[in-house]
Amino acid sequence: MTPNSHTRRPRAPRGALLLFSALLLLAPALRAQLPPAERAAAMEEALAHVRAERYTPALEIFRRLVEANPRDLEARNWVARLESWKGRYAVAEELYNGVLRDAPGDLEAELGLVDVLGWQGRHDEALERLDRLAEQHPGNFEVLLRRARLLRWAHRRRESMDAYEEILAREPENREARDALEALRAETLYKLETGYFAEEFNFAGATHGSFVELAYHDLDRVWLLGRFQYQNKFAQNNTRATLGGTYRFFTRTWARGEVSLAPPGDTVIANQDYTVEVVQGLHPRFNVGGGYRFLNFRAADVHVVTALADWSPRPDLHFYFRYTPARTTFEPAGASVWNHGGWVRLVWDAHRKVSPYFLFAVGSEDFAGVSAEQLGRFAAQTYGAGAEVRVTSRQGFRAGYSYQNRTQGRREQGVGLSYFVRF
Repeated sequence: MTPNSHTRRPRAPRGALLLFSALLLLAPALRAQLPPAERAAAMEEALAHVRAERYTPALEIFRRLVEANPRDLEARNWVARLESWKGRYAVAEELYNGVLRDAPGDLEAELGLVDVLGWQGRHDEALERLDRLAEQHPGNFEVLLRRARLLRWAHRRRESMDAYEEILAREPENREARDALEALRAETLYKLETGYFAEEFNFAGATHGSFVELAYHDLDRVWLLGRFQYQNKFAQNNTRATLGGTYRFFTRTWARGEVSLAPPGDTVIANQDYTVEVVQGLHPRFNVGGGYRFLNFRAADVHVVTALADWSPRPDLHFYFRYTPARTTFEPAGASVWNHGGWVRLVWDAHRKVSPYFLFAVGSEDFAGVSAEQLGRFAAQTYGAGAEVRVTSRQGFRAGYSYQNRTQGRREQGVGLSYFVRF
């Protein structure tokens, strides 16, 4: 026996040391995991909140489940799903990608990520992922349904109809596919509208007129418009014909053009009116754009620049903002003046049959020598309200009222009523 040999301890096997180290690392997670019965109860409570659309308390429960077991993929997917339902798309996208890093190919996470991309208007990215999923899960109805939905959201109507028909060929009783296909087939291509309007001034005689308008929309990319208008204003009869169109170049990029012409010699309205506009969707609920408008009056040219933004904070609430500075050049002297103005309009889809709107506009104009109003330069605030009432899915009415308060003590008010039918 060598000196101090009695103090030596037996050397632990290397495998035992590795196992002990691993247990130390896993101990917190193992201690935190809930017993199966407790997890099942928490999951049922959270799902009950989801069914009642109480997403905040449901999210809190799912987060606690993830804290208890970070490898609980079902709870993690629910956290991501609820974040997306609450509109926090960036957070949801990061969470889904985290699940896919830990569990590549997890179908729930893949489909959830497709939904998030689609709701953000990133249809091409979502469709690419679905094409890969279709190869990995041939015939999966969740994959097929999402592809049909995305094609519809991307305004690819014909392809969407084909996709829904494929689903029904495999599963004739699939309600979502049947309802969506019926809705797509029922969508109308044409809208005919005719109406009457009247204006009253405290400084001139009353005005009245009427119009008829025919619009066409192929439900994918093209909108076309034709309009004819007659009015009697300041003891002058005048007419105007309008042709216009809008084309969607990409998923969220539109270009619009419009031309209105009146017989030469009219002094109340512009003889020529040209508009071009481009709109870019930055988000499914937010668009921005700009445009240019040229008006030729009897004795002046007006150049209008438009900056626009459209925002829908909720699916049933829409704000439209316009800033419209204009430069008027008078003939024959060529003197020019800048006028500034703009307007905001709120449309509320309060009911499936009624959509009221509210309007406020402010600005200044200079009509000296331009039209029969002969008012010179003035500023005004305009207030308006109205509604669209859909009697059936194919026909309805529009009604509106406006009041304008001008400088120089001048006031104007107007009413309008129209009937439309879709076919």
